[in-house]
Amino acid sequence: MSEEASNAVDLSALGSFDFTPDWAKKDEKVTVGKFRPEKGGDERVSRDDRRPNGPKKPFGDRGRQAGPAAPRPRRDGAPFQRFERPKPLDCEIKILPETKSLGTIIRKLQSDVHAFKLKDLAYFFLDNPESILLKITPKGEERFCQCRACGFASTNADEVADHAVAVHLADYYDAKEIDCEPPKGNFTCVAKCGLSGVLLGPPNIHEFNAVVKEMIRTRYPDMTEDQYRSHIEMVRDADAIEEWRKGAVRKTVFFAKGQAEVEGAAQMTREQAEGEFRRTILPSLLDTPKHLMVTAAVAAKSPVKSLVWAVNDAIAAERRAPYSMCFALRGAFHHRKLKFFRANDAHGPEFVTNAELKAFDSEHAIPELASAAKFIADHPCCDRSEFPTDVPDFEKHLGWLVSTGHAVAFTNGVFSAVEKYPKYGPQWKKRHAAAKAEAPAAEKAESPAPKAEEPAAEAAAEAVKQEETAEVNKDETAAQLA
Repeated sequence: MSEEASNAVDLSALGSFDFTPDWAKKDEKVTVGKFRPEKGGDERVSRDDRRPNGPKKPFGDRGRQAGPAAPRPRRDGAPFQRFERPKPLDCEIKILPETKSLGTIIRKLQSDVHAFKLKDLAYFFLDNPESILLKITPKGEERFCQCRACGFASTNADEVADHAVAVHLADYYDAKEIDCEPPKGNFTCVAKCGLSGVLLGPPNIHEFNAVVKEMIRTRYPDMTEDQYRSHIEMVRDADAIEEWRKGAVRKTVFFAKGQAEVEGAAQMTREQAEGEFRRTILPSLLDTPKHLMVTAAVAAKSPVKSLVWAVNDAIAAERRAPYSMCFALRGAFHHRKLKFFRANDAHGPEFVTNAELKAFDSEHAIPELASAAKFIADHPCCDRSEFPTDVPDFEKHLGWLVSTGHAVAFTNGVFSAVEKYPKYGPQWKKRHAAAKAEAPAAEKAESPAPKAEEPAAEAAAEAVKQEETAEVNKDETAAQLA
């Protein structure tokens, strides 16, 4: 058995959380929300006098100002901007496990002998946005355009096209830097990026617009072109112009994929490569599906904010009750011939395992295996700390029982015997231990007390018998906790 599966998660290292501010911790007599100044005789001030705007207004005068109240200004004088949550997109969202992640989990279950809780597996997918596959169907007239290469989607086809050019151009074209002659001509000024200080070049050269777009694409992708151009400065300095001229001795050219090192291959500027990409390749990358199939990680990058909010709401609801994910996982696991069972009772937690559970026949087994099976049956939900130390190769025999489906090994490191509803959970173990502890007390209470008229010898014999019973029960409890 793997050590990883047998080790339970230890949360003791998290410690305790104290949200009391530092000023309240310095004085034990001061508590949050309870601080009051000491009352003085003549120094007391009325509540109305402490108000910054004078005495308290009558109730009838409240809320009668004309028009809505102005936003409270910030410290720098600018008004606060109220954040308005966009309305989620009106659509149907089904939450499913992503195909590749599902295949990985199935292979893990098929090669493992442990029993995995189905809800824990569902949360494994829900905790990883790349592992959540969403089937989104708009209910209104909106239709999505989607990039077939990566799943990026938007209701605006131009946004998807720009995304495909920016992200997937490198999949079809190779970029290469080559030496070139310094620019010739008389230039009166040179453009400078006000954000980074990079000299962009004179605005009247042919490559200037391409340089600006390249800066936006590589350094400021969150800016629009107009926003970035507002930060461009014009420098009319001969030294700056000469510095730009000396630095412009290399340029980037593009080749068709795999042709960069081929002699005589046609080279293109970025504008030419983008134009060819849009004409010949882009139409095959765009799709307008009826149902949008996309992972949660990709959906979070969509420029359609109403879609992002709808996805966030759907995932949050699924995390509260993962019915859809469990339903999808149950069908996929059943298709791969994995086995299901419930623990404790018919409404207990559901588990999935690769082993076919079956009862163990102790009468036709070797004594070592029979002893191991009996110990698990007598000590349900036991872990390695409770295994008997005087039985040689106990874990080896228990491992055989688990691998053949004659015992259940849970991922939290506990073992139980095979029955209709195998025992699981610390709460059941506590009830089981409490019931065993109450049994001797109940038996002792039900035993008849010696009658006063009985002979002294019979009373003494009864006392010795009760003392022997108490010693036996004490030994059984010590053996269970060993």
